[in-house]
Amino acid sequence: MASLTNCSTSLPFAFNLSESLGIIMTAVADLDRETQDRYELVVKATDMAGQMGGLSGSTTVTIVITDVNDNPPRFPQKMYQFSVSEGAAVGTPVGRVIATDADMGENTDMSYLIKEGGDLFKVTTDVETQEAVVSIKKPLDFESKRTHNVVVEAVNKHVDPRFVDLGSFRDQTIVRVSVSDIDEPPIFQPAEGAVMEVQEDAKVGSLVGIVLARDPDVMNKPV
Repeated sequence: MASLTNCSTSLPFAFNLSESLGIIMTAVADLDRETQDRYELVVKATDMAGQMGGLSGSTTVTIVITDVNDNPPRFPQKMYQFSVSEGAAVGTPVGRVIATDADMGENTDMSYLIKEGGDLFKVTTDVETQEAVVSIKKPLDFESKRTHNVVVEAVNKHVDPRFVDLGSFRDQTIVRVSVSDIDEPPIFQPAEGAVMEVQEDAKVGSLVGIVLARDPDVMNKPV
């Protein structure tokens, strides 16, 4: 005769034991690794069918709960704020954000993509840290737009179809990028230059033409 004792936690008993065969079976429908990832059970065996005077022995059985991908990625914040100079080169990282996943192993693998704001910014995944790296895709211009909202989405790479009813296995956050001003040199108009003509017998001081330049900065200082 065999009996079972739960010595790991005060949680409801999660396993049953066949007294005659010693087979351990689950006693609940869903075990949750994120709540408890192992159980220690003491199995006691008694001869003489458990009658008085019988001898007994016991052993400890450790049950380890393995992971399934039943948790989606989640950003700890719904908005992050970064600042970058308008003179930063294309490819310059603006900032890093990361989504967390309560699962483990490859079930935490995720990829990132930009849902909005992908015209000036791009996102890549740091394979070592699982962070989303937001960087500059095209030159920024403080005078045109000072703040950009980039919507970054995290998506589980290995979605288990058994758990699709739990909801979307993706999450979004807003990366707000503030562009700071730099002192830029004057710009000629037209930028590509001009062709002017003057007669060879023109007198000293004759008007040949006019070139214009402006300061592109907000203060628009005189040139």
